[in-house]
Amino acid sequence: MLKSQQAVVSNFPKNSSLFFIKAGIVLSLIFFSSNVIFSAESIRIITTNDIHTYLKPLFYRYLDEMKPWGEQSREGNYVQKALIEGKVGGMAHVATVIKRLKAEKPGKNLVLDAGDTWHGAGISLFDRGVGMVKAMNAIGYDAMAPGNWEFMFDKDHFLDLIDLAKFPVIAFNLTDTEWDEPVLDPFIIRQIGNLKVALVGFTYPWTALTSAVAGSAGEFKFGIKENLAIDLIEEIRETENPDLIIFVSHGGFGFDQKLARRVDGIDIYLSGHTHDEIYDPVVWNNTILFQGGAHGKWVVSLDAFVENKKVVDYEYRLVKVMQNRVPADPEVQKIIEEAYFPHQSILNEEIGYTETMLHRRDYWQSTMGNLVTNALRERAGTDVSFFPAWRYGATILPGKILAEDVYNVVPTDGKIITYKMKGKFLKELVENILQGVTGLDPYARVGGDMIRFSGMKIDCSLRAKAGNKIRSMFIGGKPLDENIDYSIAAVHTRFQNNPMFGATEITDTGKIFVEELIAYIREKSPLNVQLDDRINLKTIKFN
Repeated sequence: MLKSQQAVVSNFPKNSSLFFIKAGIVLSLIFFSSNVIFSAESIRIITTNDIHTYLKPLFYRYLDEMKPWGEQSREGNYVQKALIEGKVGGMAHVATVIKRLKAEKPGKNLVLDAGDTWHGAGISLFDRGVGMVKAMNAIGYDAMAPGNWEFMFDKDHFLDLIDLAKFPVIAFNLTDTEWDEPVLDPFIIRQIGNLKVALVGFTYPWTALTSAVAGSAGEFKFGIKENLAIDLIEEIRETENPDLIIFVSHGGFGFDQKLARRVDGIDIYLSGHTHDEIYDPVVWNNTILFQGGAHGKWVVSLDAFVENKKVVDYEYRLVKVMQNRVPADPEVQKIIEEAYFPHQSILNEEIGYTETMLHRRDYWQSTMGNLVTNALRERAGTDVSFFPAWRYGATILPGKILAEDVYNVVPTDGKIITYKMKGKFLKELVENILQGVTGLDPYARVGGDMIRFSGMKIDCSLRAKAGNKIRSMFIGGKPLDENIDYSIAAVHTRFQNNPMFGATEITDTGKIFVEELIAYIREKSPLNVQLDDRINLKTIKFN
């Protein structure tokens, strides 16, 4: 016996027979588990969602969590963190991550996107999503479901972008308004290695209600169409006999979980819309469901092992795209430079300075939202202002503000609309908004985070019955008077068009809000925007 062998034996426990029994069991389990995996066919599913045309890297903070005792920070001091980790995302860096993941599983992968990809950053106002589609073509996406923000473009341009894409754009719940016929393919079939895969697309069901007045949302029909989904999955199983059905959805993480529970036969479910970074998938009704954050900060890699038309195992990774650690892909970087080149002089202009961090994403209020609505109210000279709670938007660290930073906040040419509304109807409007963003039923949650506003203070009980959530409401520092006509300024909202809220003196000012916001920042710099008590988080009750 060799000395090395003797040494090994001498290190065995005294009860060596028990040791070998235990070791044998472990080895058997490893062998059995390996047999299950190695006898199964594997496929790597690489996904993105909600990139919002952020072609360049950006600073993007997480959504802080709301607990019964108040806000729970997930990042600590984000300014300090950002200085350490640098910027994240950027399509040239996303491309590098995706190409590396594809190279690890050649011929056995799919690259998918769940929408809100062609619109949202400042460049989309100038480039109109063309550079983003070209970047996706270069990366080699296999399919995409449109999000609600794709419909910010007019119908002809939306369809032109689809024609430009070298990959199919799919959605079973999108139809035309005239004949109620499908606009896009509801599903496609792909052969990946030895696996036959069905990809089913789903776009945001409330797009026509929540998207901006501009764009093409009003020219299509949307909807949940759960029964149609059930019938479609059954039809695909019967006629195509796939090994795997993958749902590519822009429904939102809560919505998608409910649909997965109620529709049988979906194997893997890519969710989008709510910008949730899911560190480990959830499983409902034998459906593996996940979402990959937003803005290109993450790329999801899911290795699924399939046997007898069932997923028997999976390996999931949420890969962070860090500019400092992931080199830019040269091909995609060239596309980005070409997209930006005609607009550099406008986007690179320094227009102000901020002493505080301006961030977009928080469920109830954010410094960016406060800046936007304060500026809107002041420039319009009204009592109250409303602006949609758009989730996208690059964080601006303390320091100089470029024009592109502002276009990232408001990447549209939306105009300021003013109107008047009696206090009674204004209160009903806010009650409706609260119900829409806090309802327990995911199918009934219309819109996104809490509407951004200025000029009001509200105190509410979130779990009170619909219509009774507001405990107190102040306008301009005084208790709301239900009989007073309050002046309101808004951009990209539909409240004034809804007869139930009784808006009067509706006026299109003709002023493009993003230009007014730039002028406001020039005038007010240096900025020092804070969170305040327009919604007092300490008084929001969960019971």
